[in-house]
Amino acid sequence: KEKQETNFFKGHTGVKGVFEDQIKEGKELLILAASPSAREMFPAYFHWFDVRRKQKNIKARMLTDAKHSGKFSDVPLAEVRLISGLGNENTSTNIYADKVAIIFWNKEKPFVVLIKQKEIADAYRAYFEQIWKIAKK
Repeated sequence: KEKQETNFFKGHTGVKGVFEDQIKEGKELLILAASPSAREMFPAYFHWFDVRRKQKNIKARMLTDAKHSGKFSDVPLAEVRLISGLGNENTSTNIYADKVAIIFWNKEKPFVVLIKQKEIADAYRAYFEQIWKIAKK
């Protein structure tokens, strides 16, 4: 039986650790409610993250609020779709491998709740796919 766990990662180092895990897993990355706050908070880090994601050919699909149209156009290997009223600026959910990372982009104390359980990741993935179908390119 696969190990199931929930972990909390606090602070800038903790958040970066979860993104490093996404690179390590090497699976498609689904981002629900992609927030520009992430790139504003860690501009140099996300540049390097995208370079390594591109090297490993890790594709990303991103759903973001329509008001952020064009803000993710420079993200390599990413397809972005827009939907109005998707979420607030400070929270996003990344789904990858058998994990779900719920990220709170607080400038002083960002943190992530990382759930490792295949059934939960599959449920979030299905939810993402339903929204993907109705979102605008």
